Amino acid sequence: MSDTEVWSLVVGFVSATFILPLVQQPRWPDRTRAVVTFVWCLLAGLGTAYLTGAFQGAADGRAWLGAFLHVFVAAIGTYRGFAKPTGLAPALEAATSPPAPETPWGRHHRRGE
Repeated sequence: MSDTEVWSLVVGFVSATFILPLVQQPRWPDRTRAVVTFVWCLLAGLGTAYLTGAFQGAADGRAWLGAFLHVFVAAIGTYRGFAKPTGLAPALEAATSPPAPETPWGRHHRRGE
């Protein structure tokens, strides 16, 4: 594995475990949460490729695409297989989210809660 691949996997793991749960809001729709994750992984992949020296400019899409895919897959796998089942990600999301707004029917909750 190259340095870019290894660092992309590390960034994906750290993103899903600590960074994305700080940004995500539990009451956001699943679609919004997916878009935020996708955009974060795009930016993190670009940054990882640049900082590891693999990114030689806009024409070098292969390094950036590879870094993005590694970050994206690692982030999703870590979230689904570690951060969510252990309760770490939901706890961070809840701790860093404002309370749900009051409605005439009580507090607003996401589907399935």
